[in-house]
Amino acid sequence: LKPLGRWLTSSPPTPPLLPVGAGAMAGLSGPKAHEVRSALGVDRDLSTQVVLTGTQAAEKPGKHWVDKPNAGYSGTPMWKLALERKEQEDAAAPCVKIPEGFKPTQKGSEWYYSEKRQVFWRTTDGQMYVWDEFAQKHAPLHEAVTFDVKPSVGGCFHDAAAQVRHVMVRDLQKAGTALRMSLEHLDRPCALYALYEGHRGNPGATGSGNVCAEFCVKNLHLKLLPKLAAFRGYWEDERLQGAMRDSFEELDAEFLERHASSGKSDGCSAAAALLIGDRVVVSSLGDIACLVCLKTGEASELVKAHAAKESDDEDSEDEEEGGASSSGTNQDASTDGKPPIRWTRAFGDAEFKAADSSHRLLATPDVAVVHLQNKHQGVAFVCRALYNAIGRAVAVSTVFRRSAGRPRMAAGALVDAAVQWLGQVTDQLGLGSIVVQFEQRHEASSSSDAPPPQKRARKEEIPSQVRLRHILLKHRECKSTVDKVRNKQVKRSRTDAERLLRAVMEEVLSRGLYAALQGAQRVPEQPEVWRVGWRLGLGETWQARPKLRRYRLLLAGRSTQRPRG
Repeated sequence: LKPLGRWLTSSPPTPPLLPVGAGAMAGLSGPKAHEVRSALGVDRDLSTQVVLTGTQAAEKPGKHWVDKPNAGYSGTPMWKLALERKEQEDAAAPCVKIPEGFKPTQKGSEWYYSEKRQVFWRTTDGQMYVWDEFAQKHAPLHEAVTFDVKPSVGGCFHDAAAQVRHVMVRDLQKAGTALRMSLEHLDRPCALYALYEGHRGNPGATGSGNVCAEFCVKNLHLKLLPKLAAFRGYWEDERLQGAMRDSFEELDAEFLERHASSGKSDGCSAAAALLIGDRVVVSSLGDIACLVCLKTGEASELVKAHAAKESDDEDSEDEEEGGASSSGTNQDASTDGKPPIRWTRAFGDAEFKAADSSHRLLATPDVAVVHLQNKHQGVAFVCRALYNAIGRAVAVSTVFRRSAGRPRMAAGALVDAAVQWLGQVTDQLGLGSIVVQFEQRHEASSSSDAPPPQKRARKEEIPSQVRLRHILLKHRECKSTVDKVRNKQVKRSRTDAERLLRAVMEEVLSRGLYAALQGAQRVPEQPEVWRVGWRLGLGETWQARPKLRRYRLLLAGRSTQRPRG
Protein backbone atom coordinates (compact mmCIF):
# COMPACT_ATOMS: atom_id res chain seq x y z
CA LEU A 1 0.00 0.00 0.00
CA LYS A 2 3.01 2.42 0.10
CA PRO A 3 2.71 3.65 -3.49
CA LEU A 4 -1.00 4.17 -3.02
CA GLY A 5 -0.58 5.98 0.30
CA ARG A 6 2.12 8.21 -1.07
CA TRP A 7 -0.12 9.15 -3.96
CA LEU A 8 -3.05 9.85 -1.68
CA THR A 9 -1.11 12.02 0.86
CA SER A 10 1.08 14.03 -1.44
CA SER A 11 -0.54 16.71 -3.48
CA PRO A 12 0.14 16.43 -7.18
CA PRO A 13 1.93 19.26 -8.96
CA THR A 14 -0.17 21.87 -10.64
CA PRO A 15 -0.47 21.00 -14.35
CA PRO A 16 0.32 23.72 -16.86
CA LEU A 17 -2.58 25.54 -18.44
CA LEU A 18 -3.39 24.21 -21.89
CA PRO A 19 -5.31 25.93 -24.61
CA VAL A 20 -8.93 24.95 -25.16
CA GLY A 21 -9.29 21.91 -27.33
CA ALA A 22 -5.74 20.69 -26.75
CA GLY A 23 -6.87 17.93 -24.39
CA ALA A 24 -7.06 19.26 -20.86
CA MET A 25 -6.84 15.79 -19.34
CA ALA A 26 -3.89 14.70 -21.42
CA GLY A 27 -1.32 15.50 -18.70
CA LEU A 28 -3.08 13.74 -15.80
CA SER A 29 -1.57 10.53 -14.49
CA GLY A 30 -2.66 8.02 -11.90
CA PRO A 31 -3.38 4.41 -11.27
CA LYS A 32 -5.57 2.49 -13.58
CA ALA A 33 -8.86 0.99 -12.52
CA HIS A 34 -7.51 -2.53 -12.42
CA GLU A 35 -4.60 -1.35 -10.28
CA VAL A 36 -7.03 0.14 -7.75
CA ARG A 37 -9.11 -3.02 -7.67
CA SER A 38 -6.08 -5.24 -7.26
CA ALA A 39 -4.71 -3.02 -4.47
CA LEU A 40 -7.97 -2.83 -2.50
CA GLY A 41 -8.77 -6.47 -2.95
CA VAL A 42 -12.22 -8.04 -3.20
CA ASP A 43 -14.83 -7.37 -0.55
CA ARG A 44 -16.85 -10.51 0.02
CA ASP A 45 -19.80 -8.50 1.32
CA LEU A 46 -20.18 -6.59 -1.95
CA SER A 47 -21.75 -8.04 -5.10
CA THR A 48 -20.68 -5.39 -7.59
CA GLN A 49 -18.64 -7.81 -9.62
CA VAL A 50 -19.78 -8.11 -13.29
CA VAL A 51 -21.12 -11.59 -14.07
CA LEU A 52 -20.65 -12.96 -17.55
CA THR A 53 -23.48 -14.64 -19.39
CA GLY A 54 -23.26 -18.23 -20.49
CA THR A 55 -22.55 -17.23 -24.09
CA GLN A 56 -19.81 -14.82 -22.99
CA ALA A 57 -18.22 -17.32 -20.65
CA ALA A 58 -18.21 -20.01 -23.35
CA GLU A 59 -16.30 -17.90 -25.82
CA LYS A 60 -12.79 -18.80 -26.76
CA PRO A 61 -9.94 -17.24 -24.83
CA GLY A 62 -8.47 -14.20 -26.51
CA LYS A 63 -11.79 -13.00 -27.89
CA HIS A 64 -13.12 -11.01 -24.99
CA TRP A 65 -16.82 -10.25 -24.78
CA VAL A 66 -16.05 -6.60 -24.13
CA ASP A 67 -15.56 -6.05 -27.86
CA LYS A 68 -19.27 -6.75 -28.62
CA PRO A 69 -21.86 -3.98 -29.09
CA ASN A 70 -23.73 -4.84 -25.89
CA ALA A 71 -20.60 -5.17 -23.80
CA GLY A 72 -21.36 -5.21 -20.12
CA TYR A 73 -25.03 -6.14 -20.56
CA SER A 74 -26.71 -9.48 -20.32
CA GLY A 75 -29.76 -9.98 -22.57
CA THR A 76 -31.01 -10.10 -26.15
CA PRO A 77 -30.04 -7.35 -28.62
CA MET A 78 -32.73 -4.89 -29.65
CA TRP A 79 -32.58 -5.84 -33.33
CA LYS A 80 -33.27 -9.41 -32.37
CA LEU A 81 -36.22 -8.39 -30.18
CA ALA A 82 -37.70 -6.39 -33.06
CA LEU A 83 -37.31 -9.35 -35.41
CA GLU A 84 -38.99 -11.71 -32.95
CA ARG A 85 -41.83 -9.25 -32.45
CA LYS A 86 -42.42 -9.04 -36.22
CA GLU A 87 -42.40 -12.84 -36.50
CA GLN A 88 -44.99 -13.09 -33.72
CA GLU A 89 -47.22 -10.54 -35.45
CA ASP A 90 -46.96 -12.39 -38.75
CA ALA A 91 -47.81 -15.66 -37.03
CA ALA A 92 -50.87 -14.13 -35.36
CA ALA A 93 -52.15 -12.70 -38.67
CA PRO A 94 -53.98 -15.07 -41.12
CA CYS A 95 -51.63 -16.78 -43.53
CA VAL A 96 -52.29 -15.47 -47.09
CA LYS A 97 -50.22 -16.99 -49.85
CA ILE A 98 -49.88 -14.95 -53.01
CA PRO A 99 -50.83 -17.08 -56.04
CA GLU A 100 -48.08 -17.87 -58.47
CA GLY A 101 -47.64 -15.39 -61.29
CA PHE A 102 -49.34 -12.44 -59.54
CA LYS A 103 -47.53 -9.14 -59.02
CA PRO A 104 -48.69 -6.08 -57.06
CA THR A 105 -50.28 -3.37 -59.18
CA GLN A 106 -48.47 -0.74 -57.08
CA LYS A 107 -46.34 -0.67 -53.92
CA GLY A 108 -48.38 -1.32 -50.79
CA SER A 109 -51.60 -2.07 -52.75
CA GLU A 110 -53.97 -4.88 -51.89
CA TRP A 111 -54.46 -5.72 -55.59
CA TYR A 112 -52.27 -8.16 -57.49
CA TYR A 113 -52.47 -8.84 -61.23
CA SER A 114 -51.55 -11.81 -63.42
CA GLU A 115 -50.64 -10.89 -66.97
CA LYS A 116 -50.99 -14.49 -68.12
CA ARG A 117 -54.43 -15.13 -66.65
CA GLN A 118 -55.69 -11.56 -67.09
CA VAL A 119 -57.27 -11.50 -63.61
CA PHE A 120 -56.78 -9.61 -60.37
CA TRP A 121 -56.27 -11.03 -56.89
CA ARG A 122 -57.16 -9.27 -53.65
CA THR A 123 -55.22 -9.86 -50.45
CA THR A 124 -58.06 -8.96 -48.07
CA ASP A 125 -60.43 -11.74 -49.17
CA GLY A 126 -58.23 -13.93 -51.41
CA GLN A 127 -60.74 -13.80 -54.29
CA MET A 128 -60.16 -13.43 -58.02
CA TYR A 129 -61.51 -10.38 -59.83
CA VAL A 130 -61.79 -9.03 -63.36
CA TRP A 131 -62.06 -5.47 -64.52
CA ASP A 132 -65.54 -4.38 -65.55
CA GLU A 133 -65.26 -1.81 -68.34
CA PHE A 134 -68.96 -1.03 -68.18
CA ALA A 135 -69.09 -0.27 -64.43
CA GLN A 136 -65.42 0.83 -64.19
CA LYS A 137 -64.70 -1.30 -61.16
CA HIS A 138 -63.48 -4.75 -60.17
CA ALA A 139 -66.03 -7.56 -60.44
CA PRO A 140 -65.69 -11.08 -58.98
CA LEU A 141 -64.55 -13.76 -61.41
CA HIS A 142 -67.55 -16.00 -62.12
CA GLU A 143 -67.19 -19.76 -61.90
CA ALA A 144 -69.45 -21.61 -64.33
CA VAL A 145 -72.44 -23.44 -62.85
CA THR A 146 -74.10 -26.41 -64.53
CA PHE A 147 -77.89 -26.30 -64.21
CA ASP A 148 -80.26 -29.24 -64.34
CA VAL A 149 -81.63 -28.28 -67.75
CA LYS A 150 -81.39 -30.58 -70.76
CA PRO A 151 -82.28 -28.81 -74.03
CA SER A 152 -83.24 -30.64 -77.20
CA VAL A 153 -83.66 -28.77 -80.48
CA GLY A 154 -85.03 -29.58 -83.90
CA GLY A 155 -85.91 -27.67 -87.04
CA CYS A 156 -87.78 -28.27 -90.27
CA PHE A 157 -87.84 -26.20 -93.45
CA HIS A 158 -89.71 -26.66 -96.69
CA ASP A 159 -87.68 -27.28 -99.83
CA ALA A 160 -89.26 -24.28 -101.54
CA ALA A 161 -88.35 -21.91 -98.69
CA ALA A 162 -85.15 -20.74 -100.37
CA GLN A 163 -84.87 -17.54 -98.32
CA VAL A 164 -85.04 -19.22 -94.90
CA ARG A 165 -81.82 -19.99 -93.06
CA HIS A 166 -81.08 -21.19 -89.56
CA VAL A 167 -78.24 -21.78 -87.08
CA MET A 168 -78.26 -24.31 -84.23
CA VAL A 169 -75.12 -24.29 -82.07
CA ARG A 170 -75.74 -26.91 -79.41
CA ASP A 171 -72.50 -26.24 -77.48
CA LEU A 172 -71.41 -22.62 -77.65
CA GLN A 173 -68.34 -23.21 -75.49
CA LYS A 174 -66.90 -25.69 -77.99
CA ALA A 175 -67.56 -23.19 -80.75
CA GLY A 176 -65.68 -20.56 -78.77
CA THR A 177 -62.75 -22.93 -78.28
CA ALA A 178 -62.61 -23.53 -82.03
CA LEU A 179 -62.43 -19.74 -82.54
CA ARG A 180 -59.83 -19.41 -79.74
CA MET A 181 -62.22 -17.65 -77.39
CA SER A 182 -62.67 -18.83 -73.82
CA LEU A 183 -66.29 -19.14 -72.70
CA GLU A 184 -65.62 -21.38 -69.70
CA HIS A 185 -67.03 -18.72 -67.34
CA LEU A 186 -70.54 -19.01 -68.80
CA ASP A 187 -73.09 -21.22 -67.11
CA ARG A 188 -74.03 -24.53 -68.69
CA PRO A 189 -75.80 -25.52 -70.83
CA CYS A 190 -74.70 -22.83 -73.28
CA ALA A 191 -76.21 -22.80 -76.79
CA LEU A 192 -77.32 -20.48 -79.59
CA TYR A 193 -80.30 -20.96 -81.92
CA ALA A 194 -81.27 -18.52 -84.68
CA LEU A 195 -83.84 -18.40 -87.49
CA TYR A 196 -83.60 -15.98 -90.45
CA GLU A 197 -86.45 -15.34 -92.88
CA GLY A 198 -85.35 -13.38 -95.94
CA HIS A 199 -87.53 -11.03 -97.96
CA ARG A 200 -87.25 -9.01 -101.17
CA GLY A 201 -84.63 -11.39 -102.51
CA ASN A 202 -84.48 -13.11 -105.88
CA PRO A 203 -83.34 -16.71 -105.38
CA GLY A 204 -83.85 -17.57 -109.05
CA ALA A 205 -81.47 -14.85 -110.24
CA THR A 206 -78.78 -15.05 -107.58
CA GLY A 207 -78.93 -18.80 -107.00
CA SER A 208 -78.06 -18.31 -103.33
CA GLY A 209 -81.43 -17.64 -101.73
CA ASN A 210 -81.23 -14.38 -99.79
CA VAL A 211 -77.91 -12.53 -99.54
CA CYS A 212 -78.79 -10.85 -96.25
CA ALA A 213 -79.88 -14.09 -94.60
CA GLU A 214 -76.71 -15.85 -95.76
CA PHE A 215 -74.58 -13.05 -94.33
CA CYS A 216 -76.33 -13.15 -90.96
CA VAL A 217 -75.96 -16.92 -90.68
CA LYS A 218 -72.19 -16.68 -91.11
CA ASN A 219 -71.47 -13.60 -88.98
CA LEU A 220 -73.87 -13.27 -86.03
CA HIS A 221 -71.83 -15.55 -83.78
CA LEU A 222 -68.66 -13.69 -84.77
CA LYS A 223 -70.18 -10.53 -83.31
CA LEU A 224 -71.62 -12.12 -80.17
CA LEU A 225 -68.85 -14.48 -79.02
CA PRO A 226 -66.14 -11.81 -78.56
CA LYS A 227 -68.48 -9.85 -76.30
CA LEU A 228 -69.24 -12.92 -74.20
CA ALA A 229 -65.55 -13.76 -73.92
CA ALA A 230 -64.46 -10.21 -73.02
CA PHE A 231 -66.13 -10.15 -69.60
CA ARG A 232 -65.58 -13.12 -67.29
CA GLY A 233 -67.77 -11.98 -64.44
CA TYR A 234 -71.43 -12.80 -63.89
CA TRP A 235 -73.64 -11.78 -66.80
CA GLU A 236 -76.73 -10.04 -65.49
CA ASP A 237 -79.90 -9.88 -67.58
CA GLU A 238 -79.30 -6.26 -68.57
CA ARG A 239 -75.77 -7.00 -69.74
CA LEU A 240 -76.98 -9.95 -71.86
CA GLN A 241 -79.67 -7.81 -73.43
CA GLY A 242 -77.15 -5.12 -74.27
CA ALA A 243 -74.77 -7.64 -75.85
CA MET A 244 -77.53 -8.99 -78.11
CA ARG A 245 -78.60 -5.48 -79.19
CA ASP A 246 -75.05 -4.42 -79.96
CA SER A 247 -74.40 -7.61 -81.94
CA PHE A 248 -77.50 -7.10 -84.09
CA GLU A 249 -76.72 -3.44 -84.77
CA GLU A 250 -73.06 -4.12 -85.63
CA LEU A 251 -74.09 -6.98 -87.92
CA ASP A 252 -76.52 -4.77 -89.84
CA ALA A 253 -73.98 -1.93 -90.14
CA GLU A 254 -71.35 -4.31 -91.54
CA PHE A 255 -73.80 -5.77 -94.07
CA LEU A 256 -74.80 -2.32 -95.33
CA GLU A 257 -71.16 -1.29 -95.59
CA ARG A 258 -70.14 -4.35 -97.59
CA HIS A 259 -73.10 -4.29 -99.97
CA ALA A 260 -73.60 -0.55 -100.33
CA SER A 261 -72.03 -0.44 -103.79
CA SER A 262 -73.59 -3.68 -105.06
CA GLY A 263 -77.13 -2.33 -104.90
CA LYS A 264 -78.47 -5.33 -103.00
CA SER A 265 -81.93 -4.63 -101.60
CA ASP A 266 -82.30 -7.93 -99.75
CA GLY A 267 -83.38 -7.95 -96.13
CA CYS A 268 -84.33 -10.51 -93.54
CA SER A 269 -86.09 -10.92 -90.23
CA ALA A 270 -84.28 -12.68 -87.42
CA ALA A 271 -84.99 -14.41 -84.13
CA ALA A 272 -82.19 -15.69 -81.90
CA ALA A 273 -82.18 -17.51 -78.57
CA LEU A 274 -79.10 -17.53 -76.34
CA LEU A 275 -79.30 -20.26 -73.68
CA ILE A 276 -77.03 -19.71 -70.66
CA GLY A 277 -77.72 -21.95 -67.69
CA ASP A 278 -81.35 -21.53 -66.70
CA ARG A 279 -81.90 -18.36 -68.75
CA VAL A 280 -83.00 -17.93 -72.35
CA VAL A 281 -82.30 -14.55 -73.98
CA VAL A 282 -84.66 -14.14 -76.96
CA SER A 283 -83.95 -11.41 -79.52
CA SER A 284 -86.46 -10.59 -82.27
CA LEU A 285 -86.01 -8.37 -85.32
CA GLY A 286 -88.80 -8.41 -87.88
CA ASP A 287 -91.95 -10.51 -87.82
CA ILE A 288 -90.78 -14.03 -86.89
CA ALA A 289 -93.06 -15.39 -84.19
CA CYS A 290 -91.18 -16.06 -80.92
CA LEU A 291 -93.26 -18.17 -78.57
CA VAL A 292 -92.77 -19.67 -75.15
CA CYS A 293 -94.84 -22.76 -74.38
CA LEU A 294 -95.88 -23.95 -70.94
CA LYS A 295 -96.68 -27.46 -69.75
CA THR A 296 -100.25 -26.37 -69.09
CA GLY A 297 -100.81 -26.07 -72.86
CA GLU A 298 -100.54 -22.30 -73.07
CA ALA A 299 -98.37 -20.56 -75.67
CA SER A 300 -97.73 -16.84 -75.96
CA GLU A 301 -95.49 -14.56 -78.00
CA LEU A 302 -92.60 -13.01 -76.11
CA VAL A 303 -92.20 -9.88 -78.26
CA LYS A 304 -94.30 -8.04 -80.81
CA ALA A 305 -93.67 -8.40 -84.51
CA HIS A 306 -92.04 -5.41 -86.20
CA ALA A 307 -94.33 -5.35 -89.22
CA ALA A 308 -97.62 -3.89 -90.37
CA LYS A 309 -100.81 -5.84 -89.98
CA GLU A 310 -101.69 -7.68 -93.17
CA SER A 311 -105.14 -7.67 -94.71
CA ASP A 312 -105.54 -11.44 -94.38
CA ASP A 313 -104.89 -11.46 -90.65
CA GLU A 314 -108.09 -12.64 -89.05
CA ASP A 315 -107.21 -12.87 -85.39
CA SER A 316 -107.15 -9.26 -84.21
CA GLU A 317 -106.75 -10.28 -80.58
CA ASP A 318 -103.48 -12.02 -81.32
CA GLU A 319 -102.27 -8.92 -83.14
CA GLU A 320 -103.02 -6.75 -80.12
CA GLU A 321 -101.37 -9.14 -77.67
CA GLY A 322 -98.27 -10.16 -79.55
CA GLY A 323 -98.83 -9.42 -83.19
CA ALA A 324 -97.65 -6.84 -85.65
CA SER A 325 -96.99 -3.21 -85.04
CA SER A 326 -97.95 -0.77 -87.79
CA SER A 327 -95.87 2.26 -86.84
CA GLY A 328 -93.48 3.58 -89.45
CA THR A 329 -94.40 1.15 -92.26
CA ASN A 330 -94.43 1.59 -96.00
CA GLN A 331 -97.41 0.10 -97.79
CA ASP A 332 -96.52 1.49 -101.22
CA ALA A 333 -94.74 -0.64 -103.75
CA SER A 334 -91.09 0.13 -104.35
CA THR A 335 -89.92 1.71 -107.60
CA ASP A 336 -88.32 -1.49 -108.94
CA GLY A 337 -91.57 -3.43 -108.80
CA LYS A 338 -90.69 -5.56 -105.80
CA PRO A 339 -93.19 -6.40 -103.08
CA PRO A 340 -94.02 -3.50 -100.72
CA ILE A 341 -91.98 -3.19 -97.58
CA ARG A 342 -94.09 -3.89 -94.54
CA TRP A 343 -91.41 -4.32 -91.89
CA THR A 344 -90.45 -1.63 -89.41
CA ARG A 345 -87.26 -3.38 -88.23
CA ALA A 346 -85.10 -5.75 -90.23
CA PHE A 347 -81.58 -6.54 -91.38
CA GLY A 348 -80.59 -5.12 -94.73
CA ASP A 349 -83.11 -3.15 -96.85
CA ALA A 350 -80.47 -0.51 -97.52
CA GLU A 351 -82.73 1.91 -99.44
CA PHE A 352 -85.01 2.22 -96.42
CA LYS A 353 -82.12 3.05 -94.09
CA ALA A 354 -80.71 5.93 -96.09
CA ALA A 355 -80.72 9.42 -94.63
CA ASP A 356 -83.17 10.72 -97.26
CA SER A 357 -85.62 7.81 -96.91
CA SER A 358 -89.10 8.78 -95.80
CA HIS A 359 -89.60 5.39 -94.13
CA ARG A 360 -86.67 4.53 -91.91
CA LEU A 361 -86.08 0.97 -90.76
CA LEU A 362 -84.22 0.10 -87.58
CA ALA A 363 -81.92 -2.80 -86.72
CA THR A 364 -82.42 -2.68 -82.95
CA PRO A 365 -84.09 -5.88 -81.73
CA ASP A 366 -86.49 -6.41 -78.88
CA VAL A 367 -84.85 -8.61 -76.25
CA ALA A 368 -86.60 -10.64 -73.55
CA VAL A 369 -85.08 -12.85 -70.86
CA VAL A 370 -86.91 -16.00 -69.73
CA HIS A 371 -85.85 -17.64 -66.46
CA LEU A 372 -86.63 -21.32 -66.93
CA GLN A 373 -88.84 -22.98 -64.35
CA ASN A 374 -90.64 -26.30 -64.12
CA LYS A 375 -93.66 -24.81 -65.86
CA HIS A 376 -91.76 -24.04 -69.08
CA GLN A 377 -91.84 -26.66 -71.81
CA GLY A 378 -89.97 -24.95 -74.62
CA VAL A 379 -89.46 -22.11 -77.07
CA ALA A 380 -90.44 -21.98 -80.74
CA PHE A 381 -89.42 -19.74 -83.66
CA VAL A 382 -91.96 -19.85 -86.49
CA CYS A 383 -91.96 -17.96 -89.78
CA ARG A 384 -94.85 -15.54 -90.04
CA ALA A 385 -96.51 -17.14 -93.09
CA LEU A 386 -96.42 -20.54 -91.43
CA TYR A 387 -97.63 -19.07 -88.15
CA ASN A 388 -100.66 -17.43 -89.76
CA ALA A 389 -101.50 -20.54 -91.80
CA ILE A 390 -101.63 -23.07 -88.97
CA GLY A 391 -103.74 -21.03 -86.56
CA ARG A 392 -101.16 -19.16 -84.48
CA ALA A 393 -100.45 -19.89 -80.81
CA VAL A 394 -103.25 -22.42 -80.36
CA ALA A 395 -101.84 -24.69 -83.05
CA VAL A 396 -98.29 -24.36 -81.71
CA SER A 397 -99.37 -25.36 -78.21
CA THR A 398 -101.27 -28.35 -79.63
CA VAL A 399 -98.20 -29.56 -81.51
CA PHE A 400 -96.05 -29.14 -78.39
CA ARG A 401 -98.46 -31.22 -76.38
CA ARG A 402 -98.63 -34.02 -78.95
CA SER A 403 -94.88 -34.26 -79.55
CA ALA A 404 -93.39 -33.78 -76.11
CA GLY A 405 -89.71 -34.65 -76.09
CA ARG A 406 -89.46 -34.71 -79.91
CA PRO A 407 -88.66 -31.17 -81.10
CA ARG A 408 -87.78 -32.18 -84.65
CA MET A 409 -91.08 -33.95 -85.00
CA ALA A 410 -92.89 -30.88 -83.65
CA ALA A 411 -91.15 -28.57 -86.13
CA GLY A 412 -92.03 -30.89 -89.00
CA ALA A 413 -95.65 -31.12 -87.91
CA LEU A 414 -95.92 -27.33 -88.07
CA VAL A 415 -94.57 -27.27 -91.63
CA ASP A 416 -96.81 -30.15 -92.73
CA ALA A 417 -99.89 -28.41 -91.37
CA ALA A 418 -98.99 -25.19 -93.22
CA VAL A 419 -98.39 -27.02 -96.50
CA GLN A 420 -101.71 -28.84 -96.18
CA TRP A 421 -103.51 -25.54 -95.58
CA LEU A 422 -101.74 -23.44 -98.23
CA GLY A 423 -101.58 -26.10 -100.92
CA GLN A 424 -98.97 -24.34 -103.10
CA VAL A 425 -95.66 -23.04 -101.76
CA THR A 426 -93.47 -20.51 -103.59
CA ASP A 427 -89.89 -19.39 -102.95
CA GLN A 428 -91.15 -16.06 -101.60
CA LEU A 429 -93.06 -17.85 -98.85
CA GLY A 430 -91.05 -18.71 -95.77
CA LEU A 431 -92.03 -22.04 -94.25
CA GLY A 432 -89.71 -23.05 -91.47
CA SER A 433 -89.58 -23.41 -87.71
CA ILE A 434 -87.19 -24.18 -84.87
CA VAL A 435 -88.44 -25.87 -81.71
CA VAL A 436 -86.45 -26.04 -78.47
CA GLN A 437 -87.77 -28.19 -75.64
CA PHE A 438 -86.39 -28.26 -72.11
CA GLU A 439 -86.30 -31.21 -69.77
CA GLN A 440 -85.67 -30.67 -66.09
CA ARG A 441 -83.18 -33.33 -65.08
CA HIS A 442 -84.04 -33.19 -61.41
CA GLU A 443 -87.59 -34.25 -62.27
CA ALA A 444 -86.33 -37.44 -63.83
CA SER A 445 -83.78 -38.02 -61.07
CA SER A 446 -85.98 -37.06 -58.14
CA SER A 447 -86.27 -40.70 -57.15
CA SER A 448 -82.52 -41.27 -57.30
CA ASP A 449 -82.41 -41.84 -53.54
CA ALA A 450 -84.77 -44.78 -53.86
CA PRO A 451 -83.16 -48.22 -54.01
CA PRO A 452 -82.72 -49.67 -57.51
CA PRO A 453 -85.49 -52.03 -58.61
CA GLN A 454 -84.80 -55.69 -58.25
CA LYS A 455 -84.00 -57.60 -61.39
CA ARG A 456 -86.90 -59.73 -62.49
CA ALA A 457 -86.37 -63.39 -63.16
CA ARG A 458 -86.22 -64.35 -66.79
CA LYS A 459 -89.28 -66.14 -68.09
CA GLU A 460 -89.35 -68.56 -70.97
CA GLU A 461 -92.88 -67.73 -72.00
CA ILE A 462 -93.69 -65.82 -75.20
CA PRO A 463 -93.26 -62.03 -74.71
CA SER A 464 -96.41 -59.96 -74.91
CA GLN A 465 -94.84 -56.66 -76.06
CA VAL A 466 -92.81 -55.44 -79.00
CA ARG A 467 -90.26 -52.64 -78.71
CA LEU A 468 -89.79 -50.49 -81.79
CA ARG A 469 -86.30 -48.99 -81.67
CA HIS A 470 -85.54 -47.66 -85.15
CA ILE A 471 -87.30 -47.09 -88.45
CA LEU A 472 -84.86 -46.47 -91.30
CA LEU A 473 -85.96 -44.85 -94.57
CA LYS A 474 -83.56 -43.91 -97.34
CA HIS A 475 -83.65 -40.69 -99.34
CA ARG A 476 -81.64 -39.29 -102.23
CA GLU A 477 -79.23 -37.41 -99.95
CA CYS A 478 -77.93 -40.61 -98.34
CA LYS A 479 -74.44 -41.85 -99.07
CA SER A 480 -75.87 -44.89 -100.82
CA THR A 481 -79.04 -44.07 -102.74
CA VAL A 482 -79.76 -47.61 -103.96
CA ASP A 483 -82.51 -49.65 -102.32
CA LYS A 484 -80.75 -53.03 -102.05
CA VAL A 485 -84.00 -54.91 -101.42
CA ARG A 486 -85.85 -53.58 -104.45
CA ASN A 487 -82.65 -52.88 -106.43
CA LYS A 488 -83.89 -49.43 -107.43
CA GLN A 489 -82.67 -45.88 -107.11
CA VAL A 490 -84.22 -43.92 -104.26
CA LYS A 491 -85.79 -40.68 -105.55
CA ARG A 492 -87.60 -39.36 -102.51
CA SER A 493 -86.22 -36.19 -100.92
CA ARG A 494 -85.17 -35.84 -97.34
CA THR A 495 -88.23 -33.72 -96.62
CA ASP A 496 -90.51 -36.43 -98.02
CA ALA A 497 -88.73 -39.09 -95.97
CA GLU A 498 -89.14 -37.10 -92.79
CA ARG A 499 -92.80 -36.48 -93.58
CA LEU A 500 -93.41 -40.22 -94.05
CA LEU A 501 -91.65 -41.09 -90.80
CA ARG A 502 -93.61 -38.44 -88.91
CA ALA A 503 -96.82 -40.04 -90.13
CA VAL A 504 -95.60 -43.40 -88.89
CA MET A 505 -94.61 -41.97 -85.50
CA GLU A 506 -97.96 -40.28 -85.04
CA GLU A 507 -99.72 -43.51 -85.92
CA VAL A 508 -97.62 -45.52 -83.49
CA LEU A 509 -97.92 -42.98 -80.67
CA SER A 510 -101.66 -42.52 -81.08
CA ARG A 511 -102.76 -46.10 -81.70
CA GLY A 512 -99.87 -48.16 -80.46
CA LEU A 513 -97.48 -50.37 -82.39
CA TYR A 514 -99.72 -53.45 -82.42
CA ALA A 515 -102.74 -51.51 -83.69
CA ALA A 516 -100.60 -49.84 -86.35
CA LEU A 517 -99.35 -53.21 -87.51
CA GLN A 518 -102.91 -54.61 -87.56
CA GLY A 519 -103.89 -51.87 -90.00
CA ALA A 520 -100.96 -52.52 -92.31
CA GLN A 521 -101.05 -54.65 -95.44
CA ARG A 522 -100.98 -58.38 -94.92
CA VAL A 523 -98.29 -60.36 -96.73
CA PRO A 524 -97.55 -64.09 -96.88
CA GLU A 525 -95.04 -65.47 -94.49
CA GLN A 526 -91.59 -65.08 -95.91
CA PRO A 527 -88.13 -65.09 -94.38
CA GLU A 528 -87.68 -61.51 -95.56
CA VAL A 529 -90.36 -60.36 -93.14
CA TRP A 530 -88.35 -61.77 -90.28
CA ARG A 531 -85.27 -59.88 -91.52
CA VAL A 532 -87.28 -56.68 -91.65
CA GLY A 533 -88.03 -57.22 -87.99
CA TRP A 534 -84.34 -57.33 -87.21
CA ARG A 535 -83.74 -54.13 -89.17
CA LEU A 536 -86.45 -52.44 -87.19
CA GLY A 537 -84.75 -53.57 -83.99
CA LEU A 538 -87.50 -56.00 -82.99
CA GLY A 539 -85.21 -59.01 -82.68
CA GLU A 540 -86.56 -62.29 -81.39
CA THR A 541 -89.82 -60.75 -80.19
CA TRP A 542 -90.83 -60.26 -83.82
CA GLN A 543 -90.39 -63.97 -84.51
CA ALA A 544 -92.15 -64.95 -81.30
CA ARG A 545 -95.49 -63.41 -82.30
CA PRO A 546 -96.99 -65.24 -85.30
CA LYS A 547 -99.53 -62.48 -85.87
CA LEU A 548 -96.88 -59.80 -86.07
CA ARG A 549 -94.91 -61.81 -88.61
CA ARG A 550 -97.83 -61.65 -91.05
CA TYR A 551 -97.90 -57.86 -91.11
CA ARG A 552 -95.45 -55.23 -92.15
CA LEU A 553 -95.44 -51.48 -91.74
CA LEU A 554 -96.38 -49.48 -94.82
CA LEU A 555 -94.95 -45.99 -95.31
CA ALA A 556 -97.36 -43.51 -96.93
CA GLY A 557 -99.46 -46.33 -98.35
CA ARG A 558 -96.94 -47.47 -100.96
CA SER A 559 -97.40 -51.20 -101.65
CA THR A 560 -94.55 -53.37 -102.84
CA GLN A 561 -94.24 -57.06 -103.57
CA ARG A 562 -91.25 -57.41 -101.27
CA PRO A 563 -90.69 -55.86 -97.87
CA ARG A 564 -88.36 -52.89 -97.70
CA GLY A 565 -85.04 -52.86 -95.96
